[in-house]
Amino acid sequence: MLNRNSTLRARAQRARNRARTKGMTLLEIMIVVAILGLLASVIVVAVMNQFDNAKVSTTRLKLKSVENALRQYSIDNGYPSQNEGLGVLTNPPGGEKPYLKEKPKDAWNNDVLYFNPARKGKNAFEVVSKGPDGKEGTEDDIHPDKKKRK
Repeated sequence: MLNRNSTLRARAQRARNRARTKGMTLLEIMIVVAILGLLASVIVVAVMNQFDNAKVSTTRLKLKSVENALRQYSIDNGYPSQNEGLGVLTNPPGGEKPYLKEKPKDAWNNDVLYFNPARKGKNAFEVVSKGPDGKEGTEDDIHPDKKKRK
């Protein structure tokens, strides 16, 4: 009987030891959660930067398409005046086929700016986006070419 009791006690002790080593302590869980939080914050920052870069690239492409539409329009009618603006590309005079489907907007839903004559440079015209801040004449304004202009 004594042998049997000691065997039962030994089994119970082994079961308790296994139960202790199977789980994780609260400190270990907190460390894992902290590491996952740090990884998540790094990934979110990287992804958000990619979204911003994509918006800038998309806006540059839209500006280039507006420039091309203006060049096509100029073949038929000359460049539109500053007062006519970009509206003539969607609703050209004389019932011509539109050069653009809709009035151009940038990735932040701001109207594309049109200057005739161009403010700077030797071009006949200039198209510009106000950029992420939505304010004209700031450093984040976007031009069709990749150069920053001041």
